[in-house]
Formats: sequence, structure tokens, C-alpha cells
Amino acid sequence: MKFKYLVITLFLIAQSCSVSSKIGVRNTGAQTQKVQEKIQAYLLSKHVNGSIAVVKKNKVIFNEGIGLANRATGRVNRPSTTFPIGSVTKVIVAACILQLQEKGKLSTEDSISTFIPNFPNGSRIKLIHLLNHTSGIEENLFLHGKSKDMLKGISVKFPAGKKWDYNDINYFVLGLVVEKASGESLHNYIQKNILDKASMHHSGFITKNRPVPFNSKGYIKTGDYALPVNILNWSKLFGCGDIYSTALDLCLFDEALLSGKLLSKRSLQEMLTPGSPSKYGEGVYIYGNQVFSRGVVGGWETLHVFFKDHTIMAILLNVRDKNINIHQLSSDIKNIIH
Repeated sequence: MKFKYLVITLFLIAQSCSVSSKIGVRNTGAQTQKVQEKIQAYLLSKHVNGSIAVVKKNKVIFNEGIGLANRATGRVNRPSTTFPIGSVTKVIVAACILQLQEKGKLSTEDSISTFIPNFPNGSRIKLIHLLNHTSGIEENLFLHGKSKDMLKGISVKFPAGKKWDYNDINYFVLGLVVEKASGESLHNYIQKNILDKASMHHSGFITKNRPVPFNSKGYIKTGDYALPVNILNWSKLFGCGDIYSTALDLCLFDEALLSGKLLSKRSLQEMLTPGSPSKYGEGVYIYGNQVFSRGVVGGWETLHVFFKDHTIMAILLNVRDKNINIHQLSSDIKNIIH
């Protein structure tokens, strides 16, 4: 009942809030400026490196970079700095699947074999099982990528729907389903139906031809040192981690999601309904008064979260530090705002 209450509350918020075509410019009133200064001081005290944006009811409360985007060159993080968002990509792919369902191109109750014949256990695995990570398939296909041999790398660990097992392969396969159902590449579909509609003009895709389209460098903190991370094989992140963005662009995505620009109320309700004991819906976790997804890839860590009071927040870090809890950052920033 608690989850249903959260979903209904979010719908009422989205319906009652006036939604403009763009999020408004930052309020520079004395009270807001004081809040901004407190957030800045807090981030400095935590030695955060990254970009953070906070939006409440279509007003930008905070949108700043902090620390260095590249330690070798001394380039600082700015609001315009771009970061790989890792698994936050999954909620974007989930939104694509739900859009295609609204268009009658598929149903989340369809089996995988409808779109990928001869998929192991494909007649028993539904798209909903991929969306909420209960498919039971194992992550072995990345040796083959999107080739005709990819099915050779797939095995099944348990019957679909029996338990929750978070696994990138689920969204890798959903990316293929988007291509089959829409008749175009996943990136083209996302560009037209998500990024453009949400005015995410500073977001894009990490591809073989553009392996480093973002302008931040990733690091992992080890003791007193931040060690640079080599570029990963981005082809393995198809559908599950191959998007880059800015903090404000991720807030724009959440705003578009809640306001009805991307999904109907019915589809949003489906996305925000937990499908397993994990409290995971479709591309997002639903915990108490907040909905979020988190991404970790290389030296980058990302969190986007929206609360039922319509506060939206994105935290993009380019230094992974075990002493920094990104969820605690979001909670503390929320407390500062209030």
C-alpha cells in the first residue's frame, strides 16, 4: 500500500504543478542565494568533485560544478561539464519500452522470442522480467556484442520471475528490443523520443566512433591519491550505460517524466510499481518518499532522484571515493533546501 500511495502522490504532484516548456532560470532571491551558499559549502567540506543540480517545481535551486574535471590540465567542473551516467541509462531505455507499448508496437507482457527468435528460454521470459531484473538470464553475451553469435553467450540461471538479480544484460537485450520494435537504432530512437522531447541538449551517446564525447576525466580515490581510469570498452554498455549527460539535463529528464512529456500517467505508474522484493520498478528504485537510479562506471558515479514534494536532484561525480556516500549527499542537500 505504501508504494501505491507514493505512485498516486507523484501523479497528483505532476498534475497539479504548472509545467512550462522549460525549467525556469535560477531564482536569485536572498533566501535562495543563502541556500546555494550552504550547498556549496557543504560540497566543499565533503571534497566532492563533480556537478550537482537541484530543481523544485520547475525552478533551478542549484546548478554548479565543483572540483576538477581534469586534474592533469586543471580544468574545473562546471554546470556544462558532461559525465558518463552509467546505469542511469536504464531508466531512459525503460521509458523507450513504455513509449513503444503506448504506440502499440509491443507489450511488456510479450516474450523475448517475439523479437529475438531462438533466445534461450525466450518464450518464457517476458519484457517485464527484463525491466525489473527477474529474467534469470546470465551475463555472458558481452564477448560477442551485438553480433549474430550473441545467443551463444547466454545461459539461464533460474526460471523467469522467481527472484531478483540485477544484471546489465537485461537492458542490453531491451536495447535490441527497442530497435526491433521501432525499426531504427536505439540511439536514434532515444535522441528523437527522449533527449529532444526533454530538451536534453547537452546529452548524447558514447560510441565506437566517439568513445570519449564527454569532457570530464574519471578517477578512483586510493588513499590520498586520485588515480585516472582508462577508457572502458563502451560497446559492452549498449542499452545499459552508453549515455553521457549533464546534471541539469538529468533533472530535465525527470521533469519531463513526471510532467507527462515522455509517458502517460498509466505508463509512469507501471514504471513506479516495484516488480520484486528489491523495491525495483522499471529502471528505478522506489524507496520511501523517493525514486532514484544510480550509475557507476569507471571513475564516475551518478545519481538522479526525485522526491514526492517534486524536488528533483542529479549528482554527477568524476571521482569515486569510498568515503563519499552519494545517497547521503542527496539526503543532506535535501535537508539544506528545507
